[in-house]
Amino acid sequence: MNKFTDFIFNDLKRIVLNIIVFASYFIFDYLLLYLMIYYLRIDYNNLAFNKKVLTYFIFGVIYILSLYAFYRKELKKDFKDFKTNGREYVSKYMYIYILGVIIMGLSNIILYKITNVTISGNEQGIRDLISKIPLYMVFSTLIYAPFVEELIFRKSIKNIFKNKYLFIIISGLIFGSLHISNFKDFNQILLGIPYIIMGLDFAYIYYKSNNVFTTMLFHCFHNFILLMIQLLQFL
Repeated sequence: MNKFTDFIFNDLKRIVLNIIVFASYFIFDYLLLYLMIYYLRIDYNNLAFNKKVLTYFIFGVIYILSLYAFYRKELKKDFKDFKTNGREYVSKYMYIYILGVIIMGLSNIILYKITNVTISGNEQGIRDLISKIPLYMVFSTLIYAPFVEELIFRKSIKNIFKNKYLFIIISGLIFGSLHISNFKDFNQILLGIPYIIMGLDFAYIYYKSNNVFTTMLFHCFHNFILLMIQLLQFL
């Protein structure tokens, strides 16, 4: 093959592989559940609640390791860069993160005036889970979500769409839409706007820093603040 066909093949290969990784976010748990039921003869529906939680914890760890294995070269490169320049990235883009939080907060206030709904279905679901399984939610919000969601909604999408604006818009819209609990309820769709704002915010930071650990750190910090607020309410 000549240089042109090599370029086309490598570009197509990159896009297809990252589409598969993106799709894995939606099917990975179902695939493991199928394997568990078919090969291990374990009926998930009849498991006790704590065993179901343990199952999803194990699935989460396996998925994290799977994503690491796929992106290990890029992650090692980013981590090496972040060790050297991480402090600069955080200080440089902190104002972007804070601006996103402010706009998110203002949008919540405006949406409350419009919908008269104080909390989204997604947020209510998270609060319920924090009250029932706080240890699992610490893992889910501080480890799983920052690592997995930044690789899926930032890195994989950026690897598919090289155009800056296309990447940021698609990343933000997909990230926000997946936090909408009920697409049949127009109010809940509107309440997805604050999540879209943070999705756009994280996507912009990732594009500018070109280091996924930057947005992982901001994402983890963001979730940590929200988690602490929720946990303090139960004390």
